[in-house]
Amino acid sequence: MLEVNIRNPHDKQLFADAFRQKTNANNVYMCIGTDKVFSDSLGPRVGTLLNLQMSSPLFVYGLCDQNITAENLCESYDFIRTMHPDSKIVVVDAGVGEEVQLGKVQLCDGGILPGAATNKNLPQIGDVGIVGIVAERGMADFYTLNSSKDKLVGEVAQFIADAILYAEKANSAAV
Repeated sequence: MLEVNIRNPHDKQLFADAFRQKTNANNVYMCIGTDKVFSDSLGPRVGTLLNLQMSSPLFVYGLCDQNITAENLCESYDFIRTMHPDSKIVVVDAGVGEEVQLGKVQLCDGGILPGAATNKNLPQIGDVGIVGIVAERGMADFYTLNSSKDKLVGEVAQFIADAILYAEKANSAAV
């Protein structure tokens, strides 16, 4: 697993290069979360940014107005896997950590285990996982509403979207 800090100016390139090595030109993005909870809105924000900023078409599921949550996660994942059987599924989700991890982004093989922070019993999904740490451990912080949390989630979302778009551009140029 690679963990980078969005505040380190060199980490975006490091993350994009590592992401590119784990993926190919045939990626599908599954962005998990809901825009109804600030901390949990990271996935849909990334999905929406990808849709708004991409120069070539990408398959992105999970947007601010079309959320993928615990309620529809399994059926959404099955649908994506059926529609894109030869694609790598990249899962983007919010995560919790220690205070020193806030603003860090993790990249891992084998997808992610969504809902672990909120004690949900969900299956591991995806081929590649991207988790942005946007709240401290504990249910109270995850559901806290404040402008600094909204700013952090927005910054992490933009970091992830920028890195993905850079890697996608490099992947498509290599084809």
